[in-house]
Amino acid sequence: NISLLLSFAAAAMCVCMLSVATDAFCPPVVTSRHQRQRHPLAAVTEDEVLAQVEKAEESWARALEARKEANALSDRAEEQGEAAAEIAKEAEAAIREGAISLEKIAMADQATNSNLDAGSVLSRALQAADDADRLEAIAEVALANSEEMLDQHLIDFPDSSLA
Repeated sequence: NISLLLSFAAAAMCVCMLSVATDAFCPPVVTSRHQRQRHPLAAVTEDEVLAQVEKAEESWARALEARKEANALSDRAEEQGEAAAEIAKEAEAAIREGAISLEKIAMADQATNSNLDAGSVLSRALQAADDADRLEAIAEVALANSEEMLDQHLIDFPDSSLA
């Protein structure tokens, strides 16, 4: 029984020592943007690095398009807001002149609708800006991951064409 126990203890020590040795000689490998795992014999390949770089580039392209859309909506909201203010001034001036008529009520209604439309576009612009911020954060993570994978690849393959 004691010899069996000693055998198990020796086997456990060998596994533990092997684990420590592989951790020391096999650097971590990036497996996703959220975690790193150690694989004793795995290395980051050139194809994996290039795929991650493409992913980062695609993320930045989506972020740029979202930012352009947010800026365009913001500009449109500003233009509509200025036009609505002008319509409101005209309606107010018309209402102050004499008796109220259907034409003056229609002008006030148009001013109200213009303000509502400008507010709606402004709301969409704010949402688009939030989306662009979110996509830019994702792109930042993708870029950091590609840089980390490249660094690891150059450790794994010092003579790589990516050096």
